[in-house]
Parts: sequence; C-alpha cells; structure tokens
Amino acid sequence: MKFPGIVLLPLLVLSYFMPGLSQTRLGGFVEYDNITYLKNGSREKINGRNQAILQLELRHQVNSKADIFGSVEIRNDQADPSRNRIYLDEAYINLYLGDFDIRVGKQIYAWGRADGFNPTDNLTAWDFSDILDTEDEKIGVVSARVNYYFGDWSMEAVLEPSFTASVLPDGAASRWWLKMPPVVPNPAYPQAGLPTLKAAYVIAPPVLPDQGVRSTQYALKLSGTARGWDFSVSWFDGFDDLPSIHTATVVDSAFTSALITLQPKYHRRRAIGADFATAFNRLGVRGEAAYYLTEDWNGVDPDVDDPYLQYVLGLDYTFRDVLPGKDLFILLQWVQEVQTPNRNTVYRETDLNHLFRKSIIGKADLSLGDFTKLTVEGVGNLATDDWWIRPGLEWAATDGVKLLITADLLGGVDNSFFGSFRDNRRLQFRLKYSF
Repeated sequence: MKFPGIVLLPLLVLSYFMPGLSQTRLGGFVEYDNITYLKNGSREKINGRNQAILQLELRHQVNSKADIFGSVEIRNDQADPSRNRIYLDEAYINLYLGDFDIRVGKQIYAWGRADGFNPTDNLTAWDFSDILDTEDEKIGVVSARVNYYFGDWSMEAVLEPSFTASVLPDGAASRWWLKMPPVVPNPAYPQAGLPTLKAAYVIAPPVLPDQGVRSTQYALKLSGTARGWDFSVSWFDGFDDLPSIHTATVVDSAFTSALITLQPKYHRRRAIGADFATAFNRLGVRGEAAYYLTEDWNGVDPDVDDPYLQYVLGLDYTFRDVLPGKDLFILLQWVQEVQTPNRNTVYRETDLNHLFRKSIIGKADLSLGDFTKLTVEGVGNLATDDWWIRPGLEWAATDGVKLLITADLLGGVDNSFFGSFRDNRRLQFRLKYSF
C-alpha cells in the first residue's frame, strides 16, 4: 500500500459529502478484470488474473482561477496478491492566470499524436509488469507544468525534480520474464575446456540516478495549428525510464561454468521530437519522430544505447456502410528505428526501447450498431520476424457499463520478443462501470 493514497482516499469521499461544496464532482470507475492463459506455466509463475479495481476521481472548482484534482486506485487481485495496492494516480492543483496555465503535483503526461507508440512521450513512466496490458498503466510523476497560449500557438514547459523509473516484470514470478540461456560461449575455447560454459545468473540492485539536482528532468514543447494541420516540436532532457542491462561475467578456473551478473542502470538521454496530424475528409494523417542523444555518442560502450532515430507514419480511414448501417475504421502505422550514425548494434530481444525497428502497427473497428463493435489490433515486426494480434468484442451494455472480451495471440521465431512469449496466449474478460 502507498501512504499518499491512504491519505487522499478519505478526503475524496468526505469532500464529496461535505455541505457547501457545490463545485465538487466525484467520478471514477469500478472494474472486474480476468485473464486466463491457454497454457499454464510453472508453479512459480503467476498464471492468471482475477482482480477488481475501484478508482475514485475528485475535482473541486475553487474559483474561476483554480481547481484541484485527485485520483486514487484501489486494486485487489486474488490470483496475484503482489498487484494489490491503494495507489495515488494523480493529485495536482491547476491555476489559470490569463494566458498562463500552471499545474503542480503528481500528474500524467501524454505527448505525441501517433497511436499506441509515441517516441516523443518521455515524461511519464509506465507499469510494464504485464507487457500486453498497459492501458491506464502510466505512472504519474511529481512535477510542475506551465502552458503559455498566444494565438494559435502554445508553449509547454515541464520540470520534474526527481526521477521515476518504469515498473518491469518480476523475474521471480512473471510470465513476461525471459528465460536466460543455460549455457554461454567459452571465451577460452579451443585452448581450454568445452565450447560452452554452464551459466548462472545474479540480478544486482539497479543503479538509479542521484535523487539530487542532477536527477532533475526538463522538457519544452511548442505546439501550433495552421491551415488544418496540428503540429509540435519538443525537447526532452532527462533519463531513460527503462534501464540498460550491464553484464559482468566471472569464469571459474577450470573453464566449466560462468557466473553472470546483470545490473540495471538508468542513463541520461536527450530527445529532439516533432509530430503532426491532419485530416482530409475521412482520411486522417499523422506522424511523429524523436532523435535520441544518449550517453554513448561514440559507440564505445556495448551496454549503453548509441544515438538513434525513431519515427511513426500513420493513416486512418473510416469506410461508411461497409454493411448496411455499419462503419469500418482502419488505422495503419509504419514504425522504424534508424541508428545515426549507424553502428549495426544488436539489441537483446527483451529490450523494450527497441521492439519496433521495422514494424507495422494496425487497428480496425467494425461497428455492429450503436452499442457493439468488433475490434482487432496488432503488430508485425519485419526486422525480428515476430507478431502479436488481439481480436476483441466491445459491448456497451447500458449507460456507463462496458464489456470487453479479447484474445492475445503471439508468435514468431525463437529469438524474437513475441516469439519468446508464444506460450502466453490468453483470453481476457473485462467489465467496467464508469460514473
């Protein structure tokens, strides 16, 4: 349990019922979420999900120049008690001062105009404990944000005084932790021993940025609209919320075994970003790119990223009446990563920063009326020959009540990311009431 969430929870409830607070609104949702894997893993792994979530959101209008927002999540998972928590998602104060908006507190950012993958979205960490289920899993950060509006333009400045890391799968119990190879090449072969060594692994404590002034993160974004085009340019100076895995290998004197230490380290990086979006009738066009300036500009450290460019180009279109009264929405995006300068780096299949090197991301929704639609989304990685697809059914049963049933299907070659997790094919059932 998180102490700030325990503090805010009674305030959310009491504030709503206190007389005289006519400008206070309480909302949120109640959700039941179940995941069933089609193939059970080992007994040490968490082989399902059976959880309930209550999220309370309170907004209080102080006056025309200020309001307050707070959000608390209460989660209980009978299949995986490690997910149980009372957690403060967001808590901030808004000030409206003429052409300036100021927001201070714990908040979530969402930069970028691409769908599902945003190279410019570097301000907020994620909960990646379940790789396929990242909806509503952004982690709020304590920060200050200032927006200045002038005509069709706006300037956004963000200051994060300290670093927040993303949550990674738990190696002891998660089905999303890759098995490490049981043997590694023998560096002394053929002069000594066999061609391979038995490998044992140790995960060292992560090396986090110093929580002083040197861990401060900054970001700027200039946004505008011109002739129907929305666009922005941005700058980020901070840290990668995902670690680089540094390895140290000790081989025994007989050259029969190796002890490999894996140590996560978080490195500073900077990013120059840009995005755009427009529409031509029913055709939507979007794009987003970021060039990352890393600590290893000269390419001398194999455990630290070299500079690279990531970009997304996408088109979406709505086909009217593909069936009588039924519309079909289709979105296709091309994602590519380019090393500049090119050093032909080979990434680990577990590296979440580099999953989409030459990839097609797609989504389609077929309406079956006002309340029901069939959905499908997925990824095809051309560079690593693996894929993921999620077909689903979404039904709005009544006002505020939504049922979602999906299947996650994964595949690919053995040394690819999704191919490594092909045994994690599963069904998900989610019932949600929003109020």
